[in-house]
Amino acid sequence: MEANINNKYWDLIAKYLTNECDKDEIDYLFNWINESEENKLLFNQAKQDLKIININKSMNKINVDSAWEKLKGRIQEDEQALPLKEERKVRKLQFPFLLKYAAAIILLVSVGFFTTKYYTSLKNGYYNITEITAKNEINKQITLPDGSVVSLNAESKLQYPEEFTGTERKVKLTGEGFFNVTKNPEKPFVIETDNAEVRVLGASFNVNTRISESNVEVFVETGLVELKRKNNGGEKLLIKPGNVGVLTKNKLEKTINTNNNIIAWKTREIIFREDKISDVIHILNTVYNTSIICENQQVLNLKYTSTFVNQEINSVLNVICVTFDLKVEYKNDKIYLIKQDS
Repeated sequence: MEANINNKYWDLIAKYLTNECDKDEIDYLFNWINESEENKLLFNQAKQDLKIININKSMNKINVDSAWEKLKGRIQEDEQALPLKEERKVRKLQFPFLLKYAAAIILLVSVGFFTTKYYTSLKNGYYNITEITAKNEINKQITLPDGSVVSLNAESKLQYPEEFTGTERKVKLTGEGFFNVTKNPEKPFVIETDNAEVRVLGASFNVNTRISESNVEVFVETGLVELKRKNNGGEKLLIKPGNVGVLTKNKLEKTINTNNNIIAWKTREIIFREDKISDVIHILNTVYNTSIICENQQVLNLKYTSTFVNQEINSVLNVICVTFDLKVEYKNDKIYLIKQDS
Protein backbone atom coordinates (compact mmCIF):
# COMPACT_ATOMS: atom_id res chain seq x y z
CA MET A 1 0.00 0.00 0.00
CA GLU A 2 1.36 3.46 -0.81
CA ALA A 3 2.56 5.37 2.18
CA ASN A 4 0.63 8.51 1.24
CA ILE A 5 -2.77 7.83 -0.21
CA ASN A 6 -4.31 10.89 -1.81
CA ASN A 7 -6.55 12.83 0.54
CA LYS A 8 -9.52 12.40 -1.75
CA TYR A 9 -9.61 8.65 -1.09
CA TRP A 10 -9.66 9.12 2.68
CA ASP A 11 -12.48 11.60 2.32
CA LEU A 12 -14.38 9.45 -0.15
CA ILE A 13 -14.26 6.45 2.18
CA ALA A 14 -15.53 8.59 5.03
CA LYS A 15 -18.30 10.10 2.90
CA TYR A 16 -19.35 6.74 1.50
CA LEU A 17 -19.59 5.09 4.91
CA THR A 18 -21.71 7.97 6.21
CA ASN A 19 -23.99 7.94 3.13
CA GLU A 20 -22.83 11.29 1.77
CA CYS A 21 -21.46 10.24 -1.65
CA ASP A 22 -23.22 10.99 -4.91
CA LYS A 23 -23.25 8.46 -7.77
CA ASP A 24 -20.11 9.78 -9.50
CA GLU A 25 -18.16 9.70 -6.25
CA ILE A 26 -19.28 6.12 -5.57
CA ASP A 27 -18.12 5.02 -9.04
CA TYR A 28 -14.79 6.79 -8.57
CA LEU A 29 -14.24 5.21 -5.16
CA PHE A 30 -15.02 1.67 -6.31
CA ASN A 31 -12.70 2.00 -9.28
CA TRP A 32 -9.93 2.76 -6.80
CA ILE A 33 -10.99 -0.11 -4.51
CA ASN A 34 -10.81 -2.59 -7.37
CA GLU A 35 -7.31 -1.52 -8.36
CA SER A 36 -5.63 -3.74 -5.74
CA GLU A 37 -6.26 -6.26 -2.97
CA GLU A 38 -4.73 -3.85 -0.46
CA ASN A 39 -7.25 -1.16 -1.39
CA LYS A 40 -10.03 -3.69 -0.88
CA LEU A 41 -8.57 -4.68 2.51
CA LEU A 42 -8.43 -1.07 3.64
CA PHE A 43 -12.00 -0.34 2.57
CA ASN A 44 -13.45 -3.54 4.07
CA GLN A 45 -11.66 -2.87 7.35
CA ALA A 46 -13.17 0.61 7.51
CA LYS A 47 -16.64 -0.92 7.14
CA GLN A 48 -15.96 -3.32 10.00
CA ASP A 49 -14.71 -0.53 12.24
CA LEU A 50 -17.92 1.41 11.74
CA LYS A 51 -19.76 -1.41 13.50
CA ILE A 52 -17.49 -1.13 16.54
CA ILE A 53 -17.78 2.57 17.20
CA ASN A 54 -20.81 4.37 18.58
CA ILE A 55 -20.65 7.26 16.16
CA ASN A 56 -23.38 9.23 17.88
CA LYS A 57 -21.41 9.47 21.12
CA SER A 58 -20.16 12.96 22.01
CA MET A 59 -20.48 14.21 18.43
CA ASN A 60 -21.45 17.71 19.47
CA LYS A 61 -18.34 18.19 21.61
CA ILE A 62 -15.53 17.74 19.12
CA ASN A 63 -13.97 19.21 16.02
CA VAL A 64 -14.61 16.50 13.44
CA ASP A 65 -12.39 17.92 10.71
CA SER A 66 -9.43 18.43 13.05
CA ALA A 67 -9.73 14.93 14.51
CA TRP A 68 -9.93 13.40 11.05
CA GLU A 69 -6.80 15.17 9.86
CA LYS A 70 -4.82 14.16 12.97
CA LEU A 71 -5.89 10.54 12.62
CA LYS A 72 -5.09 10.40 8.93
CA GLY A 73 -1.60 11.75 9.59
CA ARG A 74 -0.93 9.12 12.26
CA ILE A 75 -2.05 6.32 9.95
CA GLN A 76 0.24 7.53 7.18
CA GLU A 77 3.19 7.84 9.59
CA ASP A 78 2.70 4.24 10.73
CA GLU A 79 2.48 3.01 7.15
CA GLN A 80 5.81 4.67 6.31
CA ALA A 81 7.50 3.27 9.40
CA LEU A 82 6.16 -0.28 8.99
CA PRO A 83 5.92 -1.39 5.34
CA LEU A 84 4.01 -4.60 4.63
CA LYS A 85 6.19 -7.69 4.13
CA GLU A 86 5.09 -11.20 3.32
CA GLU A 87 5.32 -13.96 5.94
CA ARG A 88 6.28 -11.55 8.75
CA LYS A 89 4.20 -10.20 11.61
CA VAL A 90 3.92 -6.45 11.26
CA ARG A 91 1.89 -3.62 12.69
CA LYS A 92 -0.10 -2.59 9.65
CA LEU A 93 -2.43 0.19 10.77
CA GLN A 94 -1.99 1.74 14.16
CA PHE A 95 -5.34 3.57 13.89
CA PRO A 96 -7.29 2.16 10.94
CA PHE A 97 -10.55 3.99 11.54
CA LEU A 98 -10.85 5.65 8.19
CA LEU A 99 -14.13 7.30 8.98
CA LYS A 100 -14.17 11.03 9.33
CA TYR A 101 -16.77 11.04 12.06
CA ALA A 102 -15.53 7.95 13.84
CA ALA A 103 -12.05 9.46 13.95
CA ALA A 104 -13.25 12.26 16.15
CA ILE A 105 -14.73 9.77 18.60
CA ILE A 106 -11.49 7.80 18.83
CA LEU A 107 -9.27 10.78 19.45
CA LEU A 108 -11.44 12.14 22.25
CA VAL A 109 -10.06 10.98 25.60
CA SER A 110 -13.42 11.38 27.33
CA VAL A 111 -14.87 8.62 25.20
CA GLY A 112 -12.89 6.31 27.47
CA PHE A 113 -11.42 3.70 25.16
CA PHE A 114 -9.52 3.19 21.94
CA THR A 115 -9.89 0.38 19.44
CA THR A 116 -6.83 -0.48 17.36
CA LYS A 117 -6.43 -3.14 14.73
CA TYR A 118 -3.39 -4.61 13.09
CA TYR A 119 -2.86 -7.42 10.61
CA THR A 120 -0.73 -10.54 10.61
CA SER A 121 0.51 -11.50 7.17
CA LEU A 122 0.23 -15.18 6.29
CA LYS A 123 0.77 -17.19 3.14
CA ASN A 124 -2.97 -17.53 2.64
CA GLY A 125 -3.85 -13.89 3.37
CA TYR A 126 -4.53 -11.74 6.43
CA TYR A 127 -6.32 -12.02 9.73
CA ASN A 128 -7.15 -9.21 12.09
CA ILE A 129 -6.11 -8.61 15.67
CA THR A 130 -8.29 -6.18 17.61
CA GLU A 131 -6.81 -4.23 20.51
CA ILE A 132 -9.19 -2.56 22.94
CA THR A 133 -7.69 -0.05 25.38
CA ALA A 134 -9.88 1.26 28.18
CA LYS A 135 -8.55 4.63 29.19
CA ASN A 136 -10.67 6.39 31.79
CA GLU A 137 -13.69 4.16 31.17
CA ILE A 138 -14.29 1.55 33.88
CA ASN A 139 -16.13 -1.72 33.18
CA LYS A 140 -15.82 -1.47 29.41
CA GLN A 141 -17.57 -4.62 28.09
CA ILE A 142 -16.31 -6.54 25.07
CA THR A 143 -17.96 -9.53 23.42
CA LEU A 144 -15.42 -11.90 21.88
CA PRO A 145 -15.96 -13.97 18.71
CA ASP A 146 -16.93 -17.08 20.75
CA GLY A 147 -19.55 -15.19 22.79
CA SER A 148 -17.34 -14.78 25.87
CA VAL A 149 -17.70 -11.39 27.56
CA VAL A 150 -14.81 -9.39 29.01
CA SER A 151 -15.13 -6.35 31.29
CA LEU A 152 -12.01 -4.15 31.25
CA ASN A 153 -11.00 -1.95 34.13
CA ALA A 154 -9.61 1.53 33.43
CA GLU A 155 -6.08 1.75 31.99
CA SER A 156 -6.29 -1.85 30.73
CA LYS A 157 -5.84 -3.42 27.31
CA LEU A 158 -7.11 -6.58 25.59
CA GLN A 159 -5.93 -8.08 22.31
CA TYR A 160 -7.89 -10.80 20.51
CA PRO A 161 -8.27 -12.21 16.96
CA GLU A 162 -11.20 -11.61 14.65
CA GLU A 163 -11.97 -15.32 15.03
CA PHE A 164 -10.54 -18.12 17.15
CA THR A 165 -8.84 -20.63 14.85
CA GLY A 166 -6.72 -23.62 15.80
CA THR A 167 -6.99 -25.53 19.08
CA GLU A 168 -7.11 -22.59 21.53
CA ARG A 169 -8.98 -19.34 22.11
CA LYS A 170 -6.06 -17.09 23.01
CA VAL A 171 -6.20 -13.43 24.06
CA LYS A 172 -3.65 -11.10 25.67
CA LEU A 173 -4.38 -8.91 28.71
CA THR A 174 -2.54 -5.94 30.15
CA GLY A 175 -4.06 -4.46 33.30
CA GLU A 176 -7.24 -5.91 34.79
CA GLY A 177 -10.26 -7.66 33.33
CA PHE A 178 -13.17 -9.86 34.40
CA PHE A 179 -13.84 -12.78 32.06
CA ASN A 180 -17.10 -14.68 31.59
CA VAL A 181 -15.95 -17.44 29.26
CA THR A 182 -18.27 -19.47 27.06
CA LYS A 183 -17.71 -23.16 27.75
CA ASN A 184 -16.02 -25.18 25.01
CA PRO A 185 -14.29 -28.41 26.14
CA GLU A 186 -12.75 -28.83 22.69
CA LYS A 187 -11.04 -25.44 22.66
CA PRO A 188 -9.54 -24.05 25.91
CA PHE A 189 -9.62 -20.31 26.54
CA VAL A 190 -6.15 -18.90 27.26
CA ILE A 191 -5.28 -15.47 28.63
CA GLU A 192 -1.67 -14.48 28.12
CA THR A 193 0.06 -11.88 30.31
CA ASP A 194 3.69 -10.83 30.39
CA ASN A 195 4.77 -13.69 32.65
CA ALA A 196 1.77 -16.02 33.03
CA GLU A 197 -0.98 -17.91 31.27
CA VAL A 198 -4.51 -18.40 32.58
CA ARG A 199 -6.33 -21.37 31.05
CA VAL A 200 -10.01 -22.40 31.33
CA LEU A 201 -12.68 -24.37 29.50
CA GLY A 202 -15.53 -22.19 30.77
CA ALA A 203 -15.64 -20.02 33.89
CA SER A 204 -16.05 -16.51 35.30
CA PHE A 205 -13.02 -14.94 36.97
CA ASN A 206 -10.97 -11.79 37.40
CA VAL A 207 -7.37 -11.36 36.21
CA ASN A 208 -5.26 -8.50 37.57
CA THR A 209 -1.74 -7.97 36.23
CA ARG A 210 -1.04 -4.67 38.01
CA ILE A 211 -1.15 -5.47 41.72
CA SER A 212 2.64 -4.97 41.67
CA GLU A 213 5.47 -5.42 39.24
CA SER A 214 5.56 -8.87 37.56
CA ASN A 215 2.69 -10.20 39.71
CA VAL A 216 -0.59 -11.72 38.51
CA GLU A 217 -3.70 -12.22 40.65
CA VAL A 218 -6.64 -14.43 39.62
CA PHE A 219 -9.92 -14.51 41.54
CA VAL A 220 -12.38 -17.25 40.49
CA GLU A 221 -16.13 -16.71 40.76
CA THR A 222 -17.30 -19.87 38.94
CA GLY A 223 -15.60 -22.85 37.32
CA LEU A 224 -11.99 -24.00 37.55
CA VAL A 225 -9.09 -21.88 36.39
CA GLU A 226 -5.47 -22.84 35.81
CA LEU A 227 -2.74 -20.27 36.51
CA LYS A 228 0.59 -21.13 34.95
CA ARG A 229 4.02 -19.55 34.95
CA LYS A 230 5.38 -19.02 31.45
CA ASN A 231 8.86 -20.26 32.26
CA ASN A 232 10.63 -22.11 35.08
CA GLY A 233 9.27 -25.47 34.00
CA GLY A 234 5.69 -24.30 33.59
CA GLU A 235 4.80 -24.27 37.30
CA LYS A 236 1.01 -24.15 37.66
CA LEU A 237 -1.93 -24.43 40.06
CA LEU A 238 -5.69 -25.00 39.83
CA ILE A 239 -7.95 -22.35 41.40
CA LYS A 240 -11.47 -23.14 42.65
CA PRO A 241 -14.42 -20.73 43.09
CA GLY A 242 -13.94 -18.32 45.99
CA ASN A 243 -10.16 -18.69 45.88
CA VAL A 244 -7.42 -16.36 44.73
CA GLY A 245 -4.27 -17.47 42.94
CA VAL A 246 -1.23 -15.20 42.98
CA LEU A 247 1.87 -15.52 40.84
CA THR A 248 4.95 -13.56 41.92
CA LYS A 249 8.55 -13.64 40.88
CA ASN A 250 9.37 -16.21 43.55
CA LYS A 251 6.20 -18.19 44.18
CA LEU A 252 2.82 -19.40 42.95
CA GLU A 253 0.14 -19.88 45.59
CA LYS A 254 -3.61 -19.81 46.25
CA THR A 255 -5.69 -18.75 49.25
CA ILE A 256 -9.36 -18.27 50.17
CA ASN A 257 -10.48 -14.79 49.16
CA THR A 258 -11.08 -12.42 52.10
CA ASN A 259 -11.26 -9.19 50.10
CA ASN A 260 -14.90 -8.04 49.87
CA ASN A 261 -13.99 -5.56 47.14
CA ILE A 262 -11.80 -7.66 44.88
CA ILE A 263 -14.13 -7.08 41.90
CA ALA A 264 -15.94 -3.98 43.18
CA TRP A 265 -14.68 -2.07 40.12
CA LYS A 266 -16.99 -4.34 38.07
CA THR A 267 -19.93 -4.96 40.43
CA ARG A 268 -20.04 -1.39 41.78
CA GLU A 269 -20.81 -2.82 45.23
CA ILE A 270 -18.31 -1.53 47.80
CA ILE A 271 -18.29 -2.96 51.31
CA PHE A 272 -16.40 -1.39 54.22
CA ARG A 273 -16.28 -3.19 57.58
CA GLU A 274 -14.25 -1.30 60.18
CA ASP A 275 -11.72 -0.36 57.50
CA LYS A 276 -9.23 2.44 58.07
CA ILE A 277 -9.87 5.56 55.99
CA SER A 278 -6.46 5.00 54.40
CA ASP A 279 -7.73 1.64 53.09
CA VAL A 280 -11.08 3.17 52.11
CA ILE A 281 -9.28 5.77 49.99
CA HIS A 282 -7.15 3.09 48.32
CA ILE A 283 -10.25 1.05 47.43
CA LEU A 284 -12.12 4.09 46.09
CA ASN A 285 -9.17 5.07 43.93
CA THR A 286 -9.07 1.54 42.53
CA VAL A 287 -12.82 1.29 41.90
CA TYR A 288 -13.34 4.75 40.44
CA ASN A 289 -9.91 5.34 38.86
CA THR A 290 -9.52 8.52 40.91
CA SER A 291 -6.71 10.18 42.84
CA ILE A 292 -8.11 10.85 46.32
CA ILE A 293 -5.61 12.20 48.86
CA CYS A 294 -5.80 12.78 52.60
CA GLU A 295 -2.73 14.11 54.40
CA ASN A 296 -4.20 14.11 57.91
CA GLN A 297 -2.87 11.03 59.71
CA GLN A 298 -5.57 11.17 62.39
CA VAL A 299 -8.25 11.00 59.70
CA LEU A 300 -6.44 8.18 57.89
CA ASN A 301 -6.51 6.08 61.06
CA LEU A 302 -10.27 6.45 61.59
CA LYS A 303 -12.39 3.30 61.06
CA TYR A 304 -15.35 3.23 58.65
CA THR A 305 -18.26 0.84 58.03
CA SER A 306 -20.74 1.22 55.18
CA THR A 307 -21.95 -0.31 51.91
CA PHE A 308 -22.36 1.52 48.60
CA VAL A 309 -24.16 0.06 45.59
CA ASN A 310 -23.99 1.76 42.18
CA GLN A 311 -23.09 5.12 43.71
CA GLU A 312 -21.14 7.86 41.95
CA ILE A 313 -17.86 8.85 43.60
CA ASN A 314 -19.23 12.27 44.60
CA SER A 315 -22.09 10.64 46.50
CA VAL A 316 -19.71 8.30 48.32
CA LEU A 317 -17.41 11.15 49.31
CA ASN A 318 -20.32 13.25 50.52
CA VAL A 319 -21.36 10.49 52.92
CA ILE A 320 -17.81 10.03 54.20
CA CYS A 321 -17.39 13.80 54.66
CA VAL A 322 -20.60 14.13 56.64
CA THR A 323 -19.59 11.18 58.83
CA PHE A 324 -16.17 12.56 59.76
CA ASP A 325 -16.72 16.33 59.36
CA LEU A 326 -14.53 16.57 56.27
CA LYS A 327 -14.66 18.68 53.15
CA VAL A 328 -13.64 17.99 49.56
CA GLU A 329 -11.28 20.14 47.51
CA TYR A 330 -10.45 19.54 43.84
CA LYS A 331 -7.04 20.55 42.53
CA ASN A 332 -5.12 19.44 39.42
CA ASP A 333 -7.23 16.29 38.84
CA LYS A 334 -6.79 15.29 42.47
CA ILE A 335 -9.41 15.09 45.23
CA TYR A 336 -8.33 16.19 48.70
CA LEU A 337 -10.16 15.23 51.89
CA ILE A 338 -9.62 17.89 54.53
CA LYS A 339 -10.88 18.42 58.06
CA GLN A 340 -13.47 21.18 58.24
CA ASP A 341 -11.50 23.13 60.84
CA SER A 342 -8.19 22.96 58.97
